Amino acid sequence: MLNAEWTRVKFKDFLNDHGSDFIVKHAPAILYSKKDKEHEASNSLIAFFLVTSGILIYTSISLFLIEYYFNVIIFTAIVIISSILDIVLLLNYVHSRVYVKPIECWFEIHEHEGFYCFSYYPVFSGKVHPNKAKDIIYKLYRDEIFQDKIDIKQIELYGTLDESSSDKFDPIGFFFQYAKGTHFRGENIDRNSWTFFPHEFYSNDNFIATANWDHQFEWHSDLEKDFDKLNEFSPWIIKRWNQNNIKPLIKDYKQKINWKPRDIDSKPKLKPWKGEIEKQTYDNQNAHRDLEIIDEAIEKIFGKKVELTEIKDLERELVKFKIYFRDLHL
Repeated sequence: MLNAEWTRVKFKDFLNDHGSDFIVKHAPAILYSKKDKEHEASNSLIAFFLVTSGILIYTSISLFLIEYYFNVIIFTAIVIISSILDIVLLLNYVHSRVYVKPIECWFEIHEHEGFYCFSYYPVFSGKVHPNKAKDIIYKLYRDEIFQDKIDIKQIELYGTLDESSSDKFDPIGFFFQYAKGTHFRGENIDRNSWTFFPHEFYSNDNFIATANWDHQFEWHSDLEKDFDKLNEFSPWIIKRWNQNNIKPLIKDYKQKINWKPRDIDSKPKLKPWKGEIEKQTYDNQNAHRDLEIIDEAIEKIFGKKVELTEIKDLERELVKFKIYFRDLHL
């Protein structure tokens, strides 16, 4: 449930009183894996399947009508040109692997009775579902619904602030989706794993680290104990924020990036003035809606209890997925 007591603070007023250095100083650095990669030219793969389907359909029709009309030159030319195009598209896809990394950080500020919540939104350049077939479907979904491929996460920092001086900020702690112990490529995730941590956790270079492909988080100290993940997905890189890559998240921009269907609750989730903040909980009923929609689409197009694992399983059905997502009203 949204906390109606919180009041949104205009970032210009806050910056005038406390300066932009305050926001940058308290923005949590992110530790991320350099082995988190994706195929940038996913549209090339989709086009590859469409062209391949077109070749098969054209060949079938040509053979069916061979008794009535068949031009060897035209048939051969179309097949050769389409095949060359297919090869180019496939090569473009194969050689287009890029790093998935945090590229910038947005922020919002809320206040109530001297308590502040600084909502930081690390923005990742993309997201890779561990199931190859679902990854393509997921990218189609994001392209149709969000019109972009970025992945927006959320970390809340709570604290009290003396209005007379930005130096008198007393941080209470962080609140984020905690995914300690999850495999980086594990398909099953829990987005209602929000956990509060006292600010003391964020000390002695104990950075907040990405825990899995969905860019949920754990602590650097957790990662150090998970030797398999630590070694398999090394090297790990620290992303620090500065004046150039940290930006206020304003309402107009939320509309531009289709914020509503992303199901990110931007209101602060805890009430520190009520005490025992570490025992307070949060649950978002729509946290897994995007993944649920993808499963529903697969069931609608392929039928129940059909498991897709490889890209080849999609074959000629990509257009149906694109139409299905386009017709959604989120």
